[in-house]
Amino acid sequence: MNKNNSSFAYSIFYLAFCIIFVPFLAQARDFHKSPRDFLFGNHLDTHQETRLTLARDGSPESLSGLLYIIFTEEIDTVSGLPIARHPRGAAQGEDCNEDAIDCVVGWQIDGLPAAAKFLFSTGINGEDHPVWLVNRADIAQPGSFTHFHWIGQDSTDPGSVTVPNECDADTARELEDSAEDTYCPGWFLEIKALREFVFDHGGEKVVVRPGIDNTTHLNLVTNYDEVPGITRSR
Repeated sequence: MNKNNSSFAYSIFYLAFCIIFVPFLAQARDFHKSPRDFLFGNHLDTHQETRLTLARDGSPESLSGLLYIIFTEEIDTVSGLPIARHPRGAAQGEDCNEDAIDCVVGWQIDGLPAAAKFLFSTGINGEDHPVWLVNRADIAQPGSFTHFHWIGQDSTDPGSVTVPNECDADTARELEDSAEDTYCPGWFLEIKALREFVFDHGGEKVVVRPGIDNTTHLNLVTNYDEVPGITRSR
């Protein structure tokens, strides 16, 4: 092939690349793309992708999907592992829907429908995962369902039509303002880590190793003292 033919072939290849691949590389992130298009209707949607499975009667049956993290570019001095946290949402420029945010998968999650009574979220660790009161008998078995997350009225869960106004909150802070002693529908989640890192949440840093994770998102209480304004779990 002479020089002119070689240049022509290169030009054709480059043009084809620009037409086919450049638009693909430039397109927005396909976050919450089917089949992982389930929405909780609150801040969790900035860093989760899950698939909803329905029972034959149309009721929610199970969830399966992923929880994402972003690395802080810091290293934990004790473990030597990189430190990561959940993105804080679009208001702070940290949403996995945005191409500029480098979200990576931290955990695999599986969920079963549930309901729990909201207690509080602000404590010795600052604003942490909200704490929920449940009966032990209501926690699904077999499994390691140690986390509960509520749904809002904008959730794609069929049960969203029954979400009380008090539970229709984007953040745990908003729940704390309205939902104390209120039963909220949502999901028990079993969380399985897929990589090694240190998770920073609520001012506490926890080493994460691959496998079932019953530590980083634990937020269930099964017994609660007599407190004015808080009733029994049933």
